[in-house]
Amino acid sequence: MKFTPIKNQEFFSKPEGGLWGSPVDCAFGWKQWCEESKFNDCSEDNAFRFTLSDSANILIVNSANDLNGLPINEPPIPISIWISLDFEKLLENGIDAIQVNMSNDNSNGKWGERLYNKLYGWDCDAILVMNKKVIIDDLLN
Repeated sequence: MKFTPIKNQEFFSKPEGGLWGSPVDCAFGWKQWCEESKFNDCSEDNAFRFTLSDSANILIVNSANDLNGLPINEPPIPISIWISLDFEKLLENGIDAIQVNMSNDNSNGKWGERLYNKLYGWDCDAILVMNKKVIIDDLLN
């Protein structure tokens, strides 16, 4: 498995690196997003499963309110309503992975207050593993 270290990206809500996936039992994961968006064929042939150790410190985000107080990677010029978390700082602070459950966001707030808009580009329920040490390698297919 190729794993590259987490690196913040300026002007983008996702970092470079890490390992991206969707929980198998999630409501709206990568496979469903690909089918609905006609983006890519996400089948068992071009996918793999992985498991995280029980000791993994996973930050769960279910709504925009869950982003309050998290470290932000501020761009030099604010350009939109979305935010970019400081993934490098999250990792330094002991967060091994971040799981964003877009399908759980039931905010009734303004359009710009929705989780989808705050983390623009995180289009489905996803997990980003930032610390490769919490991946149980022998379960990778």
